Amino acid sequence: MDLGIIGLPQVGKKTVFELLTGLPAERAPSRSGITYGIASVRDPRIDILSAMYNPKKTRYAEFNIALPPDIQPDAARSADWLEPLRKVDALLHVVRAFDADHVFHIAGDIDPARDLTLVETELLLADLALAETRLERIEKDAKKGLDLGEGARQQPLLERCRQHLEDERPLRTLELTDDDAELIRSLAFLTLKPVVVVLNVGEEMVEAEGTLAPLARGVEEQGGLAVLLSASIEGELTDLDDDERAVFMEDLGITEPAAHRLSRASYACLGLISYFTVGPDEVRAWAVRDGAKAPEAAGRIHSDLERGFIRADTIAYNDLIAAGDEKAGREQNLYVLNGKDYLVKDGDIMEIRFNV
Repeated sequence: MDLGIIGLPQVGKKTVFELLTGLPAERAPSRSGITYGIASVRDPRIDILSAMYNPKKTRYAEFNIALPPDIQPDAARSADWLEPLRKVDALLHVVRAFDADHVFHIAGDIDPARDLTLVETELLLADLALAETRLERIEKDAKKGLDLGEGARQQPLLERCRQHLEDERPLRTLELTDDDAELIRSLAFLTLKPVVVVLNVGEEMVEAEGTLAPLARGVEEQGGLAVLLSASIEGELTDLDDDERAVFMEDLGITEPAAHRLSRASYACLGLISYFTVGPDEVRAWAVRDGAKAPEAAGRIHSDLERGFIRADTIAYNDLIAAGDEKAGREQNLYVLNGKDYLVKDGDIMEIRFNV
């Protein structure tokens, strides 16, 4: 699954890409004008488990990031920047909220609320055009007496979508059943995709939190999630060694880099959760879709584990931490054997039993 980083020119998209992947966009692989990378989910639970097991290796969960071309407002809705967005599963929208005389802004001044609305409007209009085009095609086929097939079921739903978009509301706020979502999945509506809005602020973080609070609430009311981040501060943090970073963060009054919080928010936006495998050789988080059953989760490790799945010996992360260690957890009967129908929960620690 890919998370697409979007936004106007010169808002900090490449910096956010580098913060999440650890790789400058210029050095990352690209194809068809889209740059790709892999981001680690900086989950503090993995750090605690690693301290408990002292493994030879520690690995965080990962997800894919795509960096499409800049959004070009007022360009044709079929412009080069539009189609790549339909190929990603969720959006990370970077909005500029920092002043910097040496960095130009296409509108001439800094106004994050305006810019957020500008981009959202472009996506709304693109979706509206798509809905209308599809409805016109269905109506033409009906007049010709053709078998509408799936179009007959899509038509009333697309009418609802069109009205919602005409009311200037993103489709992620439209109430849809699972069947509804599946029916229009192939259309890849942009405003139906989950979204995280990154408000890229300056160095006055506390002041920015207060000033941008109403905008952040508005994002959440529109079905998104807002994260404040200062790309300039985060860039400085990555250049420091561990001791210097700790002192710098203490001076700023922060407990962890905002990029870590952003990685977790982006991961959740993709509909992913983590389960853990632990031991003296490796402590590792595995990415799996929310709602996956145990055999599917086992298949993330190796296809043989899914094919030959028997049981999963499972303990919840919080239960293990409360017990103190694995031995105590087993003595307290906190481990449970779960079968093929078990729905994996975020934070499960699992040992897969299988036979091939």
